[in-house]
Amino acid sequence: MTLLDRYIARIVAGAFGAAMLFFLFITIVVDLLNNLSRYIEGAATQGLGGIDLAIYLGRFYLNLVPVLFTTVTPFAMVIAGMFAVARLQNANEVVPMLFVGRSIHRVLLPMLLASLLAGAAMAACWQWVVPRVGSSIVTSENLLKPNSVSLKYLVNESRGSMYVREYDPLTTTMKGVNLLVEGALPADATLTKAEGAAWDASQHDWRLSNGWLHRRVGSTIHATPQQWLERPDLTPAIVLQQSRDTIEPEMLSYTDLLDLTVSRPTRADVRLALHRHITFPLANLILLLLALPLAVFYERGSRIERLLMAIALCGGYMLLDLTCQSLGQQGQLHPIVAAWTPTIVFGALGIVLFGSTKT
Repeated sequence: MTLLDRYIARIVAGAFGAAMLFFLFITIVVDLLNNLSRYIEGAATQGLGGIDLAIYLGRFYLNLVPVLFTTVTPFAMVIAGMFAVARLQNANEVVPMLFVGRSIHRVLLPMLLASLLAGAAMAACWQWVVPRVGSSIVTSENLLKPNSVSLKYLVNESRGSMYVREYDPLTTTMKGVNLLVEGALPADATLTKAEGAAWDASQHDWRLSNGWLHRRVGSTIHATPQQWLERPDLTPAIVLQQSRDTIEPEMLSYTDLLDLTVSRPTRADVRLALHRHITFPLANLILLLLALPLAVFYERGSRIERLLMAIALCGGYMLLDLTCQSLGQQGQLHPIVAAWTPTIVFGALGIVLFGSTKT
């Protein structure tokens, strides 16, 4: 890199650090203000004093920082890139660079390289840092939020493999139930799927909501309605005690997700999280490709319009990403399609916009 590249990279690095600190501070403060009363209630239940609660919260938010880093980095990166361009233009440094023969794409190259480094940092954080703090975060949330008893992604492997997307011990209800029972032969295996299940104490079994029993007959699979789970041994206490894999897939490493896609083939959220671990770091580059062409301007009076257009494009990416993620988790959209659609759509748009930047 030349001296000019290092100069631009220092501006981007400074702006990125400031934006990242701002996002982390705002996120932590909002979470603390929204849940402070519940934290105090949980501390009172556990017998923690004020100082003990402060220390516990400090450790909790310190463990939460890597998770927040993988969440807000693309948005901090796009803010840093737009700030760097605005600073260069306000100092009248862009036109001299163009005058000596350096194209605007070459001027912006250090920012694109910085976005790739940020994406690599996100991937490294997901692989080696977030899994180490994931269990601590879940434990702290269960301790500090006594009313937040809903557990996600429970697994029970006694007499079969049961996967539950969400379980509420207070109401003894489950959502997204999948029970796979293997027989002596592959043809003897059965799969029970239901949108939900509620524990019926009188019948000592789980009453299914929209339940279906899938069984292989010859070369085809037949589905018949199923009203009961037919597992009286899986009482609510047993489900809560023997279940595991309660950590959300977003907090798992690439290696763990690859293993889970093999051992938990019915969990669409695992496959979705694996592909989003690949596509979301690319958002650092995609958002820059969308925003930088609009941040660079040479005309008077066009700054506000371009800024609003850049915000709208980034907002559109976020909206499409959240929509696809929700549809993928609900099974209404294939996980791979849900993960890659925002990247392909807005990545192609970003390449076109960046390639058409005036120079």
